[in-house]
Amino acid sequence: MFKFLKIPLAFLLTGICWALFSDPIISYLTKYFLPSYADVFRSINDLIFVFVIAVVLFFEIKKQQRMVSRSEEEYRQLFESNPNPMWIYHQQSLHFIKVNAAAVAKYHYSENEFLKMTIRDIRSVDEQDKLQEFITNNGEQHAEGLRMAGIWKHTKKNGETFDVSITLHPVLFAGQNCRMVMVTDMTNLLEKEKQLQDSNKKIKTYNRALLQIAWSNSHELRKPICSMTGLINLLRTTPDEQERNECLNLLETCLAELDNALLNNNNEVAKIEMGESAYMQ
Repeated sequence: MFKFLKIPLAFLLTGICWALFSDPIISYLTKYFLPSYADVFRSINDLIFVFVIAVVLFFEIKKQQRMVSRSEEEYRQLFESNPNPMWIYHQQSLHFIKVNAAAVAKYHYSENEFLKMTIRDIRSVDEQDKLQEFITNNGEQHAEGLRMAGIWKHTKKNGETFDVSITLHPVLFAGQNCRMVMVTDMTNLLEKEKQLQDSNKKIKTYNRALLQIAWSNSHELRKPICSMTGLINLLRTTPDEQERNECLNLLETCLAELDNALLNNNNEVAKIEMGESAYMQ
């Protein structure tokens, strides 16, 4: 607050001091002259005061103008050199008023082409209703402060569409109610998010396959192994040759079942490894 009152206070104090001390000094210096001379000196004194004030005000105004110009240039540079596409559009007509170099490079429209368009022209047909709903629900009553407008699909001059995140803020530009927009390309981020979701699905699939293999190991493999253990014990104790032959035949059957179960497990493991290799590539 004191910053804004500093100049008025300085002029007020200067004027009071000038009024209090200049008149007594003039009276003292002109006491040996005619009264008309004193009036002349007082008029000159007033003119000097007005001239000094005018000169000081001139330089102060020039100083403030330089500061405002420097500030405007800094903001202009921030807008123009921002790596993200940015633009200012009229809040009512939706026409582009100003765009930065990043927007021109991203959308492939020239600056003059942009200034003949509205923000509807960079939306696909499918997003027109969404845009109208956003405009209706975010009019003047919602024009205060920085707003995140969510994810949108924008269309380049060549017809290519891509996903963007929109941040907007109300501004007064050239005396008009406008909104300044900053665009962030979300294509890579959304693609990575999709890849992450796909990898999670694959991991769940692999886990189910591993559980199936574990179940197979605990059931399908144990069955022939238990049977073979019983048959071996029987072979050791039986004296009957025919019974021995039957046990040997059963052992061959159990071995075939065990080999088949192991082969199925190896195939399942190979499928999982091939799936992981394809994902990594």
